[in-house]
Amino acid sequence: MTSANGTPTTTATLWRPTGPEEPALVRAADRRAWPPRLPEQPIFYPFLNEDYAIRIARDWNVKHGGVGL
Repeated sequence: MTSANGTPTTTATLWRPTGPEEPALVRAADRRAWPPRLPEQPIFYPFLNEDYAIRIARDWNVKHGGVGL
C-alpha cells in the first residue's frame, strides 16, 4: 500500500460491516480478535472503502439482522 503522497505504508484500515451480534463478540475478545464467522455468514470480507462498508451494513445487515453497524 502507499499513502496519499506515494510513500510506502505498512498498515491499512479495513472496514467491516457487522450485524447486531458481532460487536459483543469483539468486546468479549478484549477487542484483540475478530470472532469466527457466524453460521449465516458465508464469507468474511472487510473493505478498504468506508462508504461501501456503510452501504453494506445499511442495505444488507439491517435487512437481515435489524441492525447494521
